[in-house]
Amino acid sequence: MKLAFCLYRYFPYGGLQRDFWRIARASLARGHQVTCYVAAWEGEALPGLKVEQLPVQGSSNHGRMASFAAALGAALARQPADIVLGFNRLPGLDVYFASDSCFAAHLAEKPLLLRWLPRYRTYLRLEQQVAEHAYFLFLNEHQQHQYQQHYALSAKRFTVLPPGIEPVHRQPDNAHQLRATMRNTLSLSDGDKLLLFVGSGFRVKGLDRALDALASLPDQQLARTRLMIVGNDDPKPFLASLSPAVRQRIAAHVRSVGPRDDVPALMQAADLLLHPAYRESAGMVLLEATVAGLPVLTTDTCGYARYVLEAQSGEVIRSPFSQEVLNVTLAKMLDSLPGPWGEAGARYGREHDLYSLPERVVDLLEARFS
Repeated sequence: MKLAFCLYRYFPYGGLQRDFWRIARASLARGHQVTCYVAAWEGEALPGLKVEQLPVQGSSNHGRMASFAAALGAALARQPADIVLGFNRLPGLDVYFASDSCFAAHLAEKPLLLRWLPRYRTYLRLEQQVAEHAYFLFLNEHQQHQYQQHYALSAKRFTVLPPGIEPVHRQPDNAHQLRATMRNTLSLSDGDKLLLFVGSGFRVKGLDRALDALASLPDQQLARTRLMIVGNDDPKPFLASLSPAVRQRIAAHVRSVGPRDDVPALMQAADLLLHPAYRESAGMVLLEATVAGLPVLTTDTCGYARYVLEAQSGEVIRSPFSQEVLNVTLAKMLDSLPGPWGEAGARYGREHDLYSLPERVVDLLEARFS
């Protein structure tokens, strides 16, 4: 089959982008022709994947997305595909990989006047166009229910996918040796506790909450705690928003390393994944940490937080979010590490299918649309 994949921006470190890469790789492995339409591509190309970068104009994010949607429509008219699979809300899709929560639900929480701003109207219109015709691939049941509250989606128009993390994230047989090697590389002593914050888009992932939680630790506990920030974003605005006294107090305990290709090894070196996100449809990093045997502290607004509860691989802060509850929970977990969470998560990763999302998507495309 000739497949058209539509993704506004590709870069190697986003959860959505990694899902796209694995689905494209699985499609190519089965002999399908895959053309990916993007506005921007950063990083290496996937062998066999044809990438077409479309011209995009506009001074705002929503303006550029609308421009990309128009350019995509013209490109698909010139070069029709058997199936059009979109990873962003775009018109003309046959299948929508719903990586985001329902925008109509998000908009319903905004003041009435804000809903008429061009940004909100543009994204809502794009979502409405998707909901008219596309088949939905959901990452969890909560996301499915959210969309069904705002759109007429019958059971024939969606599938809830299993997770699709890479097996490389599972705790390796030489975990203890790898941990010792990595911690030596990172200049960590046996008594140090390493908190890992991983993700692109630090605002949504809750870096401000993570820094506040770190700053809340008592002096004795803070003295042996380090926070490593990993991801394709800039932490400086979040640090700058802290008071000078707080910033000075935690400065020696925070390290930002940018995007990294060795996250599985870092997870073996770390003691806790701190992921207090504001909202996230999935949160692949929660499962990656779970199967790696790394305890997790997250929020219930992440779709994959349910796996943390099911695996008993960490603690989940319930909504409505309370910074004080996060602070207290972090301090208690640090006192209890390694605790039961890591072993429970690694066992869960060995006993459950958390890896088949790409193959499931290609199965569905072949069964329903070939």
